[in-house]
Amino acid sequence: MWVHLNGELVEESGALLSVFDRGFLYGDGIFESMRAVAGVVFREGRHLDRLGRSAAGIGLPLPLAVSGFSAAIRDILDSNRLREARIRVTITRGEGRPGDYLEAHGPPSVVISATRFEGVDPALHRSGVRAAVARRRQIPPEALDPAVKSISRLTSVLARREAREVGAFEAILLDGEGRLTEGTVSNLFLVLGGGLMTSPAPAGGLPGITREAVVELARAASIRFSEEPLPAGLLDVADEIFLTNTTWEVLPVVQVGERTVGGGVPGPMTRQLLARYRELVRIECASGLDGRGEEARS
Repeated sequence: MWVHLNGELVEESGALLSVFDRGFLYGDGIFESMRAVAGVVFREGRHLDRLGRSAAGIGLPLPLAVSGFSAAIRDILDSNRLREARIRVTITRGEGRPGDYLEAHGPPSVVISATRFEGVDPALHRSGVRAAVARRRQIPPEALDPAVKSISRLTSVLARREAREVGAFEAILLDGEGRLTEGTVSNLFLVLGGGLMTSPAPAGGLPGITREAVVELARAASIRFSEEPLPAGLLDVADEIFLTNTTWEVLPVVQVGERTVGGGVPGPMTRQLLARYRELVRIECASGLDGRGEEARS
């Protein structure tokens, strides 16, 4: 595989960073994950806009303009002969020294990689997954803005391991007040009384690109939608629950802890939104638009 490292295409085995890189030392960096369909990145413009907001949120100057990132992504897809791909852009503050929290001596480090998109096992969309409420709480926004897509993922890693210990696919995180926020790598939606609800972004989690698309689709279908702080108790009464992210798309949850959701099968609204989301991805990528009405790479 070829990797784009600091402006150069290099083979995976030669894509090396300094042991003093601040991403390695402190998790001082940001990332963005995207999906390419038929060689076109779904809503690339919105992903790169969010990358810019994450960089601004931690005071990290981006070393490339948006057009530079787009060109690098194209290079990665072409070099690896990928049309259906998962792309990751990682940027750290660059080289520093252990113990020095303030200074980065080198320019930011930029790594762009791509792998073949495979998604989750299709059986999980048909049968649904189990989730668990993590004992570990979400990092409060006063400590780290949830809108920043930070590479510092230890809280999520530990919560996900906690979920795995009880046989769950994903962990659901609560805030300090015991309200629902998001999953470790996903946004969380509930269906109750025919309406769709989710926690507000960014207070309730990362403003996901897939999350945004699902909200648009729900409104277009005249589905009643609310974005508000959600008590954890709603997990006990929700008719349907699902998770969203770039790789999982719209993933049904049929069990939370010991409670079976919706009779243990994916519900009608979840199935409807999954079908509509897949159609949206297909149409936007086929049309060559980046989700902002602008021409994307093809």
